Amino acid sequence: MPKPITVVDVARSAGVAVGTVSRVLNHHPNVNEVARASVLKAAQHLGYKRIRHHRKTGGTLNGAQAKGNIGVVFFGMEDALVHLPVVSAALHGVENALSVRGENLMLANIPRGDHVPSFLRDRGVLGLILKGPNQGLLPTAMESQLIRAIEGFPYVWLMGRPRNATGDHCNVDADAAGHLVVNYLHEQGHRRIGFLNPKPGHTQFEKLERGLVFAAKRLDVEAQVIESEQPEQMKWPLPAITSEEIVRGLAERWHRLPAAWRPTALFTPSDRTAVQLYGALAARGLRVPQDVSVISCNNETSLVSGLNPQLTTVDVQAEFVGRRAVEQLFWRMAHPDEPSTLLELVEPKLVVRDSVARVK
Repeated sequence: MPKPITVVDVARSAGVAVGTVSRVLNHHPNVNEVARASVLKAAQHLGYKRIRHHRKTGGTLNGAQAKGNIGVVFFGMEDALVHLPVVSAALHGVENALSVRGENLMLANIPRGDHVPSFLRDRGVLGLILKGPNQGLLPTAMESQLIRAIEGFPYVWLMGRPRNATGDHCNVDADAAGHLVVNYLHEQGHRRIGFLNPKPGHTQFEKLERGLVFAAKRLDVEAQVIESEQPEQMKWPLPAITSEEIVRGLAERWHRLPAAWRPTALFTPSDRTAVQLYGALAARGLRVPQDVSVISCNNETSLVSGLNPQLTTVDVQAEFVGRRAVEQLFWRMAHPDEPSTLLELVEPKLVVRDSVARVK
């Protein structure tokens, strides 16, 4: 199945920010003509299918005219995160769900979280879907104009919520993902499993670790956590990509373990980390899966298609998570006074390929 084209792809092709693409496609006047022409040319070349330009009229939200617009705000992370396949897939799910409802997508990417996009200042949206950093703490509304503006709208967090944040959240079931990994490795005869965590304090990675450790205890499997040091202070924008040096260090620590204790399988919390792990192992003359089995998470086929052997991974159903986030947002918009926050978890699926050997 061909990879769906999203506004992220259009932005990359046109050489502009994703927010510029959003403004062009929504006919915003404050875009220079060169950028507008580049975006339209890139969209046509890629075959990008714009969601319908159907604007609803009438109705109010907190006294503002309802315009049929939904905002997606990325913030606190390097721009590269928006271009990760798993995030692009979730965004495509958001676009599809909005298309069905006849809503327009307004998108802003604010790596440093240091300004408020115009559609928030002008109350040009009905609600927000938020993709923020999964490490560190969220500033308070007193500390951040952006957070203060966000809190004036109904919103849903997408694929991760900062540790101290509040509000509805739609994500993959990370505990279930950890169980899938352990159950499969146990079936293949593995009794020692290592979890390689290159980002301690990353809420999503910690949830995967928790699911793995819990499932391992249930099956009497030894689970070892091999993680890097947590930085003393998190500053925005947080890096989207783990450095290869960190992954090489984790692979080295695994390899230095006595053979009798060394995990026979390694679980990485992202396909990007698995790609780096393959490289680190190859540099040591080690083979997957003959010397160690590797299993990962996300199912980002465009990242892992060149790996040999093909990578066994957990499909986090990112596009479906994006669609469910839209449904959750519209529920929240219809129930603004409901005090309870809701957590929507999507069931992951295991994609079995060739990177896990059977232990006899």
